[in-house]
Amino acid sequence: MPDDKPDKVLSAKRVNLRILIVDDDLSMRLLLAEYFRRLGYEVEEKESAEEGLEHALSGRFDCFIFDVTMPGMSGLELLRRVRDRGVQTPAMFLTAHDAVDDKVAGFQAGADDYLAKPFSPRELEVRVEALLRRSGRWKPPTEEEKKSDRFEVGELVIDKRRHEVTVGGDRVDLTPLEFHILERLASEPGRAWSRNDLLDEVWSTEYEGYQRNVDPHINRLRRKIETDPKNPHYVLTVRGVGYKLNEAP
Repeated sequence: MPDDKPDKVLSAKRVNLRILIVDDDLSMRLLLAEYFRRLGYEVEEKESAEEGLEHALSGRFDCFIFDVTMPGMSGLELLRRVRDRGVQTPAMFLTAHDAVDDKVAGFQAGADDYLAKPFSPRELEVRVEALLRRSGRWKPPTEEEKKSDRFEVGELVIDKRRHEVTVGGDRVDLTPLEFHILERLASEPGRAWSRNDLLDEVWSTEYEGYQRNVDPHINRLRRKIETDPKNPHYVLTVRGVGYKLNEAP
């Protein structure tokens, strides 16, 4: 996942809910951290159990997501130490092993749930919500809040909560960066976004020399959502400025 900023429009039910992710797999850790940030959670992520121990003991988190197998201290030992200190924060284990004995070891260490890799981030999201509901830390979003996480422009539908995009009912697979660009454009249909605006939103950078880097991502995005990418219907070029989402396609 790119190191972009959390969404500005968040479900009020998730604001101030904090997740601690401990996983030595950098790509997995960043992917999950960004996924949950987009949903409105505050996320901290650590690459080792040793780094995560002090944070887990702080009592500042509403949910733990720990990898089981890590160099040095394992996720199992990490959670045992946390539980021994009286911290009862809901905990989810992620692991490449799903044998019964492995699951038993996880639950004996104090886990509340167990998810085998590979998995869908959406499934993890639902499981985390279930843990938070049972602990009384989270309530499902209202219908109004769900609507605030969903944009519809013509046949283009962007669902921030599910991190999904469909065109005419067909799902479109976007990279996280493409999704974030489209999401920013859709947040204000018709608004002309300069390349620097998009850079600030997506890359959190103000380096003007890199402003043209937006263009290749726009081109790939168009190839995925437009019937004719050379004559775009949704993502339009604003000459001399940048791009906008067509408010009346």
